[in-house]
Amino acid sequence: MAVTPSGSAAPSEGGIVLPPVPLGLRRPMIFAAVVGVLSLMATGALHRLLLGILICAGLLIGLANTKLTQLAAMRITSSETPSKQKMALSAASRLVVISTVAIVIGFLLRPNGIGIFFGLAVFQVIQVLHTTLPVLKGLRQQS
Repeated sequence: MAVTPSGSAAPSEGGIVLPPVPLGLRRPMIFAAVVGVLSLMATGALHRLLLGILICAGLLIGLANTKLTQLAAMRITSSETPSKQKMALSAASRLVVISTVAIVIGFLLRPNGIGIFFGLAVFQVIQVLHTTLPVLKGLRQQS
């Protein structure tokens, strides 16, 4: 599995050319905004606007986490001594901070606080679909 720094595909060990993985955040941001607006409309109609706001907050935190992950990966891999330990520590620290913030908000603003977890989960689904579907489509076209 090899992707060149420009994002283009490179042949892997078995001779399979893997399609490039989309790394931009434009589409996930658009989908998250659409989901956020729809959640605000739905929760507003149910007179639970705080729930919709917290769903949007979860989506925003997920987007920020993805951007911070990209920046950390670029910073660590471009250093003279990149290491898996630095990458793991970076990921673990972000996970602890995000989890702590979400748990505190969820607890303090219950029952609407569950919205922040819902927003985080929905953003992860958006991000996974954004990165895997183009790769699967490219692999299908090769076979």
